[in-house]
Amino acid sequence: MSIIRTTFTHLGLNGHLNGDIHAVPQGMVKRGRIVFAHGYKGFKDWGAWPIMGDMFAQEGWEFVRFNFSHNGHVLPDLNECSDALAWRKNTYSKEKSDLEEILLIASESCEPNEKVIVIGHSRGGGVAALAALNSHVDGVVLLASVSDFARRFPVGAKLDAWRNTDRLEVVNGRTQQVLSHSFSFFEDFTMNSEALNIETAVRSLKAPLLAVHGDSDKAVSDDEGRELAGWAEHGHFVSINDTGHTFGTSHPWTDKTLPFPALEAMSHILSFINNVSH
Repeated sequence: MSIIRTTFTHLGLNGHLNGDIHAVPQGMVKRGRIVFAHGYKGFKDWGAWPIMGDMFAQEGWEFVRFNFSHNGHVLPDLNECSDALAWRKNTYSKEKSDLEEILLIASESCEPNEKVIVIGHSRGGGVAALAALNSHVDGVVLLASVSDFARRFPVGAKLDAWRNTDRLEVVNGRTQQVLSHSFSFFEDFTMNSEALNIETAVRSLKAPLLAVHGDSDKAVSDDEGRELAGWAEHGHFVSINDTGHTFGTSHPWTDKTLPFPALEAMSHILSFINNVSH
């Protein structure tokens, strides 16, 4: 069955949120809505995320993927980080707020019998855990997710240099584009460290949580996935053998289906979300 995709632009508190909605095929029972949050240096159209969206829609789950307001991917070309200034000004608080806005819209426009699920990948997983605490969600799925933001920041001389220059450079491995974080990124975290504490949020979640992680993930250790599942009141952990941070996918992704590790991850996700209570 062909999937109809529609685009949307929402003017949020922090700026424009551009996204896509993968509709459930006509005539199929709609189980609910999934909101997907991309990771660090990622974007909604990265790799196989669009294919994954189609596949969830074919299983009765409307799929919403969007770009965070300050991920640098803006119209007219959403595939490139053309707004480096916005990327520079991004913070965890902005991403948390962006996702909370999308989840609010998603939950308010759902039918009473439809479930709302949030899925986050990598850094987006940490943001998803935080946003879920203040949102109406029936389930939380964290793919190769970080369990702590504090340990992502530099320390010592590197932190001092960042403070003095207001510039922390990082390289986009896909495009080799040199991007930079303003020191306000660190300041925002320190000022809002309690609200941005992933462990605290996960321990307070009432919705069930599934952490899925590749056992060969070199970007984020699978120990972090185990931590997340262990903290949750209703937590589950699944390890995918012999796969890394993106479950066998890459960008660009030209195949019309997912590689086996991603299909295995998706199978576990479907089993989980199809059985969460409303």
